[in-house]
Amino acid sequence: MPKLLTSLSAILLSALPLAAGDAPGAPGELVMLAPLDQTMPIVRFSNGVLAGGIIKDVGDALAQRLGRRAVYVNVDVAGVTPALTSGRADAMCYVLPFWIDGDYDWSMPLLPDTEMVVARADAPRLRSLKDLKDTPIGTVAGYRYPRVEQVLGKQFARTDAASMDLNVQQMISGKVQYTLASESTLFYLQRIHPQLKLRPELVFSSYKAHCAFSRKSQVPFNDANRAIDALLKEGVIDQILARYR
Repeated sequence: MPKLLTSLSAILLSALPLAAGDAPGAPGELVMLAPLDQTMPIVRFSNGVLAGGIIKDVGDALAQRLGRRAVYVNVDVAGVTPALTSGRADAMCYVLPFWIDGDYDWSMPLLPDTEMVVARADAPRLRSLKDLKDTPIGTVAGYRYPRVEQVLGKQFARTDAASMDLNVQQMISGKVQYTLASESTLFYLQRIHPQLKLRPELVFSSYKAHCAFSRKSQVPFNDANRAIDALLKEGVIDQILARYR
């Protein structure tokens, strides 16, 4: 799972940590997962509450289209599968099928992004992923990087951080010269912190992320997929993404 952090909108009901015994959302709610391991522009947390980012904007738009209230539940990497398979959450967006375990209903692709190696300004140039053999690379604990694993094998020297925000910080601090991050994260960092002079070094995967819907969701999947299709056709998704570029 390749997987940097306002006030709440009117349709955001609450954002609560997910506990093992949490019940499914109440009627009229759309319960969305907010991944604690992510960072802007995907998510932004304020005092432990999801307060912004692409996931919130998409969730708000989807809930409004469905005539529901968006509820955001914070979850770590290990908590995603239990929350979705049990039906304690209806959906999670910005994911690919091989990023998370479990059997879900998958929306059409809607959120384009690219996985890449990001380098510090003083890092040596790379010709290919093979140049990273036995080189410490910033990664996020629990994330899967199948292309990098395929090329480097046992010479993939992961340097795990607990979240993408901390992953980027360990590169900025000089602990590692390279990190694995999304293009959206890099572009956001370059816009907000141009003094960092981070550079895109190698692209190793391009994709369009989906939303995964629980098979036990109270929201009919056909309704959700039609709502997503409408958001795409009306340009709402493009407008959301443009806010962070």
